[in-house]
Parts: sequence; C-alpha cells; structure tokens
Amino acid sequence: MTAHAQSRYASVPAIDQRALRDAFGAFPSGVVAVAASVKGQLTGIAASSFTSVSIDPPLVSFSIATSSSTWPLLREAEHLGISVLADHHDAVCRQLAGPREERFAGLPFKVTGNGAVLLDEAVATYDCSLHEEVVAGDHVIVLLEVHEVGAGGGEHPLVFHRSTFAKLHRDDLDPARLDGRINGAEVDRGAREPGSPARDDAEDAA
Repeated sequence: MTAHAQSRYASVPAIDQRALRDAFGAFPSGVVAVAASVKGQLTGIAASSFTSVSIDPPLVSFSIATSSSTWPLLREAEHLGISVLADHHDAVCRQLAGPREERFAGLPFKVTGNGAVLLDEAVATYDCSLHEEVVAGDHVIVLLEVHEVGAGGGEHPLVFHRSTFAKLHRDDLDPARLDGRINGAEVDRGAREPGSPARDDAEDAA
C-alpha cells in the first residue's frame, strides 16, 4: 500500500458497525444452501451472498466469514452443491443455520457422484468445484466453477431482507423483461422476435 493510500484510509472516520450491518441488510438477496458430502459426512451452510460472476467461463461466488468452522470442512469436498432456496424454505434456511448435526435432518436431497448435495425443491441448483478463494477483510470470497445446472420443484425464491424472510410480489410491476443492460452486459431476454432490432446502443446501467 502506498503512503498516499495509507493517509487516505487513515483520514476516513470509522463506520459504526451496527449502522453498516443495517445498511448491508437493506439490500435484499436470495438465499442458497452450499452443501456437500465430505468423507461420508453431510456438510453445509446457508448463504445470502451468492451471486453470478461469469458466463464464460461459468463462475458463481459467495462469501463466508473467516471465523466459519464449517468452511474448512466444506472446502475439502470434490464438488459443492448450490441450491437456491424456494419461498417455502424459510424453515429450511433456519435449519441450515442451526447445529451442524441437524442441518439435513428430514430434508429431501440428492448427492451426486462427486459429492455435491442438492436440495430437491430448490428453485435452481448448481454442481460446482472450487475455483479460487480471495481473502477480503473478515470474509473469504469463494469463486466456484459451474459444471452442471438444474432445477428443483420450487418456483419463486426465498428473499432475505433486514435479517428476516420475505417473498416476491410483482402485482404492481411491469411484467416485461428489462430491455437494456445491467452489470455492463445486455440482459438475456430469450429469443428476439423476428424483425425486431438489436439494442446495441442500450445504456449501460452498471
């Protein structure tokens, strides 16, 4: 770190951690189960930090606290399963956040040949392997390479917002797909209608 960077960071007043947590919690997210069978033992966590990263190569990520006692076990798995929890999975999420030995009790799931654990009623599933770990402050950003995707019986995702659960409501929203760019890339709107122009000049919303 340069002297300039050191002085710049030193001049920034400390942010109240409670206020920062509340600000982070204002951003709604989905919740996933990250799970695997490691040496015959079912291991998993619930994570609200899951996000897509790249199409080519196919990468996703989530963040885990450096203090986690489960991640050192889970990272040893040959493959990891990511299951996007459905909106009826609030109790499942609480279970996955509870005592390690009770996290999979009574849950319907399958274990792939590579050891990834995937929940049957998830909205979507990803069979992944560890690609890279990046230490970032008090968390580790875990990059995963996606080898296979699938879907379970869930239709709508569970939403995590301000430390509690919610469901999607779209009654008052425009049902049309976004026509433009987000994250710097054109939104995948499916097959374009014949004769409709491409939107190469769409504004970058990232």
